[in-house]
Amino acid sequence: MAVFAAGPLGTTTTDGVSFLKSWWERVRGDVIGGATAAVVALPLALAFGIASGAGAVAGLYASIFGGLTAAVFGGCGVQITGPTGAMTAGLVSVVSKHGVGGMLLAGALAGLMQVALGLLRLGKFVKFLPQPVIAGFTNGVSILFFMTAIGDALQTPSITLITVLAILLALRFFKQAPESLFGLIAGLLVNELIVHTPHVVGDLPFSMPRPTLALMPFGEVAQLIRPAITICLLGSISALLSAEVTDGMIGTKHNSNKELIGQGLGNLVSSLVGGVPVSGAVARSGINVYSGGRTRLSGILHAIFLLLIVLVLGPVAKRIPLASLAAILMVASVRTADWQSLKLIPQARWSYGAIMTITTILTVVRDLTIAVAVGVGLTAIVVIVELVSSPGGDEIVHEEGYTISDMSTHPDVQVVAFNGPLFFVGTENLRNQISEMSTKPFLVLDFSNVPTMDETGAFTLRDLACEFQREGKTLYICGLQNKPLRMLTKMGLTGDLGMSRVCTDLESALRKASQEAAQTAEAESDMCVHRA
Repeated sequence: MAVFAAGPLGTTTTDGVSFLKSWWERVRGDVIGGATAAVVALPLALAFGIASGAGAVAGLYASIFGGLTAAVFGGCGVQITGPTGAMTAGLVSVVSKHGVGGMLLAGALAGLMQVALGLLRLGKFVKFLPQPVIAGFTNGVSILFFMTAIGDALQTPSITLITVLAILLALRFFKQAPESLFGLIAGLLVNELIVHTPHVVGDLPFSMPRPTLALMPFGEVAQLIRPAITICLLGSISALLSAEVTDGMIGTKHNSNKELIGQGLGNLVSSLVGGVPVSGAVARSGINVYSGGRTRLSGILHAIFLLLIVLVLGPVAKRIPLASLAAILMVASVRTADWQSLKLIPQARWSYGAIMTITTILTVVRDLTIAVAVGVGLTAIVVIVELVSSPGGDEIVHEEGYTISDMSTHPDVQVVAFNGPLFFVGTENLRNQISEMSTKPFLVLDFSNVPTMDETGAFTLRDLACEFQREGKTLYICGLQNKPLRMLTKMGLTGDLGMSRVCTDLESALRKASQEAAQTAEAESDMCVHRA
């Protein structure tokens, strides 16, 4: 019997094999998730780097070093960080006005701002933006992003078309595969075999990066504050929304403040090594989770694998046509747009479409900071008008905005009673607190004391309902006044629950919930007896 020299007497090779198997089972998902995310990230890093004006290597440095830093220090274990379309769209004007050095300094300042927000524990307030404003700047960024890609796309239209077709085919027939990689390979092959365009990525002088402090125009700090604020705001919102998406996929709860610190350090490191600003990427994070990633190890491995891919495939990458990368950007911009928000315009109040449209236009013609400020201001005016026009709405005051009680005779039924109007201010915090405190399998949401709500409040409640249903909880709604009823109906919440679970008053809701809870408990008891 073989014995390990360093182990205790009797330790066999079988024990070593068992240990390795156990270790592999623990890290297998993270390894596969990180590797898959790296493959997806390669063409996007190249494309975003070139689109920003800083070059392909800047995109790679950002994905590798910025992504690695954010994965180590962030508050969302499965977040994949790197250049994104939203961030890239805002960088074009910075590079054109202040050069690459100005972009690096703006990214570093944005990173410091994000770290400050996290240390001050302001993470929960970053997401306190009205839904039409979020939809507006998302669509505006998508338009800007598309516009930046048109020039390179038109240089070699045949390769652009081939790349787009390859991406669409991959989305149609190979849904689990990285579609951007399909498009990249198709464009590369067509160019090498048929087209031979000179408009390619070119040499990638990829080496260990050097500090870029000497390149930063510190004399222009005052001029770069506003771009830095824009990068900070956009990057923070994108990262925290992406973290929300991954939380919903695997049932985790990210730390917003820690995630802002991680994203800020990622931007700081990326800028110091010559990379573009970074943010949490929804698609890459989703792919990581889908492929098995469950801890921050997956994000760390994503950066390591990407570095290895670049070192091995550098000679191939320099032959990639710019038109292929432009096509990837154009497809990404279309997928980035908030199409659901556009579908809601005919159903929602006129103010929803108006605020979203104004925010979109200002994002395109001015910048994100002004767009968000104007959008939030207009939303606040609409809220004030709603409160004034709601009979008795200003008389309903509750310090916390809700109460949770066990009013039912059945032990599995819990009541969540909302108090006062539900608007974008504080709805996210409200949702988080209710999620933590709602412990029963049957929940009754009582809206008797809610005179009105905006679209953000309705979206928050819809997300809350989806979260409860994923957890196996059964929901009942009661006491809806006219305005909230119309709003929730337009958002599709009442339809998703079924009208049998939408009651006129608390008494009838409690009766129905208690009856269903009793029936469920009886059925489970009978099942246990049958198994026994």
